[in-house]
Amino acid sequence: MFPDGRLSLLNFETLVARGCARPCPASADPRPHYWIDDVTVTTASSLSLLARSSLPAVPLDPNILLVGNADFASPDFPTLAQAGKEIRLVEKSFAESRRYALTGPAATASGYLDAHPERFAYIHFTAHGTASRLQPLDSAIILSPEADSFKLYARDIIKRPVSAYLVTISACNGAGTKTYAGEGLVGLSWAFLRAGAHNVIAGLWEVSNASTPQLMDELYQNLQAGQDPAVALRNAKLSLVHSAGNYRRPFYWAPFLLYSGS
Repeated sequence: MFPDGRLSLLNFETLVARGCARPCPASADPRPHYWIDDVTVTTASSLSLLARSSLPAVPLDPNILLVGNADFASPDFPTLAQAGKEIRLVEKSFAESRRYALTGPAATASGYLDAHPERFAYIHFTAHGTASRLQPLDSAIILSPEADSFKLYARDIIKRPVSAYLVTISACNGAGTKTYAGEGLVGLSWAFLRAGAHNVIAGLWEVSNASTPQLMDELYQNLQAGQDPAVALRNAKLSLVHSAGNYRRPFYWAPFLLYSGS
């Protein structure tokens, strides 16, 4: 999908559909339902990134770099109560020898940059995020304080090459808010794609601290079962869409989109 302009701020999965395209299979639900029930959506927002892309190899023995559950940095960014839980849930999909976690005081911008992120097939952030409309490369992941800073900026992400099969930014506004012709939304997800990541999962808007650990747990279980990132994310969302209670509402599953540079 190539959304243009303000359409980049819309998750098309949340559109309400009725029936299906002809011919309609007998199993199709004729009742109104979210479009995510019918399709798997991948967003390729940058024409320049797509032009230089190549099909990534699925990691055979994947490893993961986890960064998050950061220390308190600012009153504007309160501690995320479920961040530790989310990291523990994601960790269990990887052997102990295949995961490296930067948490608490170690979850800093320099910690990430010094961890040789190019070594990892998966990179996962659990943190606050900010998106700058005036200066998109000032968009940042909020991490633990060090010296007078607690932000990993998009401009610094671009400078550190990665080759990750998937980067997941489990944070608010990870996709950005400013669009450019031919580039789509420019922010944290764009920065990781520019740095060399093949796929990035990021949030379009506010992310629920309550449902996100469950969503991410489902995502990584699906990835470990051999599903590609787009299908794994869709199936994780559908586990919430068809659940009982509030988590079936789009607020809890719709912020996250998959952006592909492959």
